[in-house]
Order: sequence, then structure tokens, then C-alpha cells
Amino acid sequence: MLLGAAAGCGVGAETPVVVRQLSPAVGYNDVPLAATIAGTGFRPTYHFDTGPGSTHLNVGGYTADLTATAGASAGGPRATFPLEALAWESIGVLGGTIPADIPAGRYDLVVSDPRGQQSLLPAAFTSLGVDTTPPAVAFTSPLDGAVVGAGAALGVVVTADDGYGRLDGLRVSFATDAGGLPPYDCPLVPGAAQASCAVTVTVPTPADDTDKLVIAAQASGSGGLTQAAQVAVQLVPAPIPIGISPGAGSTLGGTLVTISGTYLVPQMTTVAFDGEAATVYDATPTAITVLAPPHPPGAATVTVTTGGATAALTGPFTYLAPPVAREVSPASAPASGLRLVAVVGDNFTYSTGITVGGNPLLCPVLVNSNRIEGYVPPGMDTELITAYDPVAGEQPGAGVPFVYLAPPDGSAGTVTTDAATPDTASVFDDGGCPGGGGP
Repeated sequence: MLLGAAAGCGVGAETPVVVRQLSPAVGYNDVPLAATIAGTGFRPTYHFDTGPGSTHLNVGGYTADLTATAGASAGGPRATFPLEALAWESIGVLGGTIPADIPAGRYDLVVSDPRGQQSLLPAAFTSLGVDTTPPAVAFTSPLDGAVVGAGAALGVVVTADDGYGRLDGLRVSFATDAGGLPPYDCPLVPGAAQASCAVTVTVPTPADDTDKLVIAAQASGSGGLTQAAQVAVQLVPAPIPIGISPGAGSTLGGTLVTISGTYLVPQMTTVAFDGEAATVYDATPTAITVLAPPHPPGAATVTVTTGGATAALTGPFTYLAPPVAREVSPASAPASGLRLVAVVGDNFTYSTGITVGGNPLLCPVLVNSNRIEGYVPPGMDTELITAYDPVAGEQPGAGVPFVYLAPPDGSAGTVTTDAATPDTASVFDDGGCPGGGGP
């Protein structure tokens, strides 16, 4: 029974070793290359101790050789290079090292297992000889010529690619007229040919109006070759917002707002209200005018950003909700108007105006934030009662209908032509408002 176990329960039960892939399949010969052999049937052997009846796994006994493909040596002996430090990792994986100095050319891979079985993978590896191509290096960000503000967190992303080679190093350095920043050595995966390196630096204050931050990157490959790239970004001081006018606007957005300050770079400065970007209307180095975005009622923090450097105004911008008329009582009046009505709605203030068909409510009185009373002007047919505010604006589509009643004979009544835009003096005999004591 022990002999059967050692033989794998019969020759017919043995799974033949099959090599499917060598990785890497291409490489330069300047340095040894960590390699992986993928396949099937990489079965270890077992040693049996008949005394105590114990067994232990034997993962040794594997060999792997790279042999020059047929015809590579013009009929002479085919050069063979054993993989070094070959190790069993699993039933489908062997690990090892392709030695350095393998002459340029194509090589077959032959793997032998402890039982003497072999598997051939033709043209498994191509040696490119000595690496004569330096790694490529490029910046993903920032863009060359970009404007960056002092104090901003500047993200720098560099990529390097050594093709079939291996990267040995990637360093990013920084310099300005006022001096340099500490360099950054990018972490690399051992044996990797590609790398993407990201680092964030705090933008320094410019020494003068022409100062630039020069960012350079240098990559070195396994063959000792190097390649460099650089970008230069314009340094500007951080913006300093001072004031805002007006200090309030509509929750609907669209309020024209001007922020005054210094170091506001035209075409490079943006404004946000609680993080929501505003549309820039006009800009100078000392003032920027924007259309405020929509926002819920209340205070909003206004920030100004130039080249990634952001500063906030000390005072907030206040968003006001537009008033809305929802009900009117009574809901009708004679065509001659002058009937006292109560308009019920939301967000009423002392600056709220009420119109009936576009004509102002006469002698309006603010009762509370939900009620305004006044006299309807003369009119005809059905008109819409709406509310508006000079700052908060008017809610589109909001309003409540009001009906003007025709006389019993069906005539239009006695509304005069100037009744379309009445004033208090033209409709009340004493020239003032009832109980108001004057105009």
C-alpha cells in the first residue's frame, strides 16, 4: 500500500506535467528576472517513514531549462540556461529566476518533475540582450503652464514605463526662484516595468510676478539608462476676497453678485456658494461678478479659488426664498375694485409686493409672514394674484386667481382707462388709505 501511494496509485493515475506559460516571456539580460511557470501536474513527491508510519512532502526535484530554439546555433550545440532558485509553489505554479547574461534570441522551456516527466514549451522566452532603450517618463498632472495659487495642495502624477526592462528608480524634484522643495522618491514594485507615482505638495508663495514652480521627474531603468521630463506652472498669490454686494439674493439663483478683493486672476478665478460653482459674468484683478447658483434659504459661505488656492469671505451670503401667494379671501370683487382682501401665502416681509393682474394691491398691510391685507384695484375678468420681492424675486408659476364680477347687465362696468395702473389718490376720495390718515 505504501508503494502504491508513492507511485500515485498506479502509473495510470499519474497526471503528466504540462507547461503552459513562462512569465515574463520577453526581457533584457542586464539583470536576473523573477519568473513564474504556469501549468498543470506540478505534483510533489512524498517520503514515507515505515517505522512510525509518517509521511512528509518533498517539493524538490524540479528543474527548468531555457534552451536556444532549434537552428539558433547553426547546427552546433544548443545553449542551455537553467532557471535559478526553482521552487514548487502549487499544483499549477513553479517560481524561479531567469539568470542574467542570456544571449539575445528565442528559447524553449523544458520542465522536468521529480518522477522524470518532462514538458516542452516552444519559444517560451525571448532575450532582447542588453537594454539600450531608456524608460519613458511623463506627467499626467499638472499641465505645463497651469496657474497654481500659493498654499494650494497640488497633486503631481508621474508615469514611467521601461517596456520589457525593469524600473530601478523614479524621483520627482521641485524648484522655484525662491528655492526648492524636498524631492520625492516614488515607491516601486520590485521588478516592475511600469509605475504611476502620485505626490501632493503645498504650493509655495511666489518670489515675484514671474516666479514658476518647475517640477522634474527622472526615471532609471535596469540597464542604467535614465530619462527625464518636466513641467513648469505659474505661481500666483492666494486670492484675498474682501467684500460682497449685494449680500443677499434669491434661492432661485441668478442674482448678480460682485466680490471685491485682491489677486483675483481673470479667467483663472472661480467662485462658489457652499461649494456650488457660480457662473462668472465678469472679472478683473480686484473684482469678480458672478450669477449666484440656486440654494436653500439661509446663509451660504462664499469662497474664491485661484489655481487651487481657496479663501472664504468673512461674512456669509444670505439666500431668501421668494414669497408665494396661495389663497385670497374674498376671491372676487366688482370690476370697480376697492374691496378689502386678505392674501395668504409664505415668506411675506415688509418688502413683499402683491399684484393683481400685474397691478399693485392698494394700501397693503403686512399682518405677518403669511398674511398681507389690502384693496384690489379695478379690473376685469379673472386675474392672477402674485407675490414678489425685490431681492428674493418671484416664484415662477405661483399665484392664485381672483375674479372680477361683471355688472348684472353684462357690461364691463365703469372702469376707466387709467384704472389699469391705479394709485391711491385716484380711487379713494380722500386721497389716502382707509384708516391710514394719508397717502
